[in-house]
Amino acid sequence: MKTKFLCILVALLFALPAAAANSSWTSTPGGKVRIIVDNPTEAAPEVRGAIQINLDPGWKTYWKEPGDAGVPPELDLSASTNIKGYALSFPTPHRFEDGGTQWAGYKKPVALPFTLTLADPAKPAHFTGHAFLGICETICIPVTAEFDISIDGTPSDALTKTQVSTAFGQLPAPASTAFGVRSVARDDDHLDFTADLPAGDEDIDLFVAGDGGANFGMSKLKSRDEKSAIFAVPVVSGTQAKPGPLYYTLVQGNKAVSGTITVKE
Repeated sequence: MKTKFLCILVALLFALPAAAANSSWTSTPGGKVRIIVDNPTEAAPEVRGAIQINLDPGWKTYWKEPGDAGVPPELDLSASTNIKGYALSFPTPHRFEDGGTQWAGYKKPVALPFTLTLADPAKPAHFTGHAFLGICETICIPVTAEFDISIDGTPSDALTKTQVSTAFGQLPAPASTAFGVRSVARDDDHLDFTADLPAGDEDIDLFVAGDGGANFGMSKLKSRDEKSAIFAVPVVSGTQAKPGPLYYTLVQGNKAVSGTITVKE
């Protein structure tokens, strides 16, 4: 009996780190959401994690810049301690058309990876707050998923490590001079993006997001030749502000790259 009890106790102890590095699932019409963290076992300036969004069939969620309508995902870390900031990343989105509106997002379960920057890597951190996003079918449901996770050197379980690593592995590749945006210039109420492309005739698309100073609509292809294209991207708000570095994802067929570019004045 003692041996059996000890085996159960050991199993429970090994199960605890997994719970410590993941939030509970938040259920909502259309799916469920949780936050997972790959808790480092040694002092590190950055910690990686992901927002897992499990969508039911027929439901969708939004990219970094939704387009004509929508709620971009974000993290609120105001209740956290020893966390200086975060960067939320996005896999390649899809373009959706609902009636007269177009927007960018995802129609299948997706994981949005993030990187936390610690104020003092030598000290434990408390990752506390909520993720806010929209999940849509014919109507959109705002979702708030709360989390309270200790970053204290307790190792995450193997599944969490794999899920976080997979989320980062599904991001677009870094842009290059052969495949990426070469320049962007203002033209009245929109921006013209000139992109370099690999040879091929696959379908292409461009998704653009601002830094908070301006918001953008969905791109429109203006022209294309064998190895380049020009996209027009409407500025839907913040037209008087000079946009800072813009984030983009450029797609050709089943390949995609991401990068940043500054407006040429």
